[in-house]
Amino acid sequence: MKTDPLVYIVPVLKRSIRGVPMIKLLIPHPALMIESDERVMMAADLHLGLEYELAKQGINIPYQWNRILEEIRYLLEEHKPDRLILLGDVKHGVPSTSFQEKREIPLFFETLLEVVENIDITRGNHDANIQKYIPEEVTLHTSKGVILGEEFKVAAMHGHAWPNPAIMTADAVIMAHNHPTVMLSTPIGIRITQPAWIRGTMDPESLARAFLAQDNIRLKAEEEPINAFYEEYGFEEGSPELIVMPMFNDLLGGLPVNSESPESLLGPLFRGGIVDMDEFDAYLLDGSYLGKVGFLRKRLEGSV
Repeated sequence: MKTDPLVYIVPVLKRSIRGVPMIKLLIPHPALMIESDERVMMAADLHLGLEYELAKQGINIPYQWNRILEEIRYLLEEHKPDRLILLGDVKHGVPSTSFQEKREIPLFFETLLEVVENIDITRGNHDANIQKYIPEEVTLHTSKGVILGEEFKVAAMHGHAWPNPAIMTADAVIMAHNHPTVMLSTPIGIRITQPAWIRGTMDPESLARAFLAQDNIRLKAEEEPINAFYEEYGFEEGSPELIVMPMFNDLLGGLPVNSESPESLLGPLFRGGIVDMDEFDAYLLDGSYLGKVGFLRKRLEGSV
């Protein structure tokens, strides 16, 4: 396993078509492709070993490792990225690691390395001790995340922990952790949930206040948060677009973003009004645009 103390990945300097950076959803799969300095495929929340945890509770479900492996391998062969980044919760068992996970995680990554040369993991809250089981060719990053690209910067993290403030200089932030879904009402009154992509823009002043508060830095009288942020961290904060990825393992439970209160969303970036979730857009895995989360919340309540 390669450990990288830095936040940045050195790009391969391979331009996308016409040199235009692009983030593309690989519909209908819960994965995306970034085409900028290099071609990067991302997926999140594999939770390998979920079936073993459920078996302890008397719940038997089909073996999932081969299904997940083959789906990722298919996407790699189809889209041919330079790099695969898994945004945390690769494994499921926490705090312990099952015998099956110890045996199969190395084989899982050895198989993927036959298809893609570079694999990175940003550590998630379920990834305790995963460094013991991944091959040396796989790079493990901390929960603070990673930045890739130069002219067009994309930050990637699991989302359960505070990221490095430098991540907020990115053009786009991609995270996971919440297993986002939307709750929909059918014509016969039955409510169903569907995995969803969530996309919106973060408020720079709210972000600045949050990072300063996290580091116990108090604003001076009439001091602007963004100015204080620059003085403390040494760079200007932008207004990055935030994309929340759906879980790759579709047997996991999800959090309906339009029925839960915004405060119930997981991770520090969703607390304290940093992100106005009701202003975010929701998309199904097939790319269908559903509308703003706030609108979907009102539809569920029957007020529109």
